Amino acid sequence: MRRWYSGPEKRVVSILQRSRRRFCPVIVVGIGLSLFPSLQGVRPLPAVAAPIGSPIPAQRQSNASSPHVGSAMTVLATLEQARVLPPEGTKEADRIIKSVIQLQSLFAKSTDPGLRDFMRRAIANTQGKQAADVLAQFQSNGWTSDMLEALAEAAAQTPTEELQPLAPGFKAFNLSVEDFRQFMQLVRDGKQALASQGHDFHEVFAAHRKAMPGASQH
Repeated sequence: MRRWYSGPEKRVVSILQRSRRRFCPVIVVGIGLSLFPSLQGVRPLPAVAAPIGSPIPAQRQSNASSPHVGSAMTVLATLEQARVLPPEGTKEADRIIKSVIQLQSLFAKSTDPGLRDFMRRAIANTQGKQAADVLAQFQSNGWTSDMLEALAEAAAQTPTEELQPLAPGFKAFNLSVEDFRQFMQLVRDGKQALASQGHDFHEVFAAHRKAMPGASQH
C-alpha cells in the first residue's frame, strides 16, 4: 500500500510552480502527499507545471528540498505511524492534507494580530523560556513536534466560541476554525495513540524528519 507521505521528489517539484499561491485552495483528490505544495511564497508563480517525467532545473530541485515541504510530510508520516489517519484518497484525507499544508503557511506567514497572539501564547504555555526558539525554528523550517503540541493543547483548552474571532484570519488561507480544531484533535489523538504503543510523539516525529526533504536544514 502506498504511504500517505511517500513519492518521488520530482512529483513534488512538478506542482510547486502552480501551487505556491498563498490563497489558492489545495486540490488533492486522488493524490497523496507526493503532490505536496510548500505554500511558502507570497507571490504567484506561473501556473504551468512541468510534466512528471521532464528534466528538473536546479532551482526547482532546491525548492523541492524545502524544509517546509519535509516538515509537512513528517506530520503525515508521524500520524500514519500512529494509525489515526483516514484512508488515502477520501474527502477526509484530502481535508487533512490541506490543513497540514495551509495551517503551516498560515502560522508562518499570517500577520493577523489575533492569530499571532494565539500562537505566541500557545507556545509560551508549553515551552516557557524556550518559546522564542521554538517559534523561530518553526518559522524557518516549518512544523515541529513542539509547535504541534503547543497548538493542539491550546486548541483543546480554548472554547470554540473564543476561537471564532480568529475566523477571518483562517479564512484568508482558505481554512476555517473547524479545520483547525479537527487537525489539532488529530494531533492529540496521534500523540495518545503513539504513547499507547510505547512511543514518544517527539521522538517519532524527529525520526521521520531525518528521512524527509530539507532534513539538513532542520
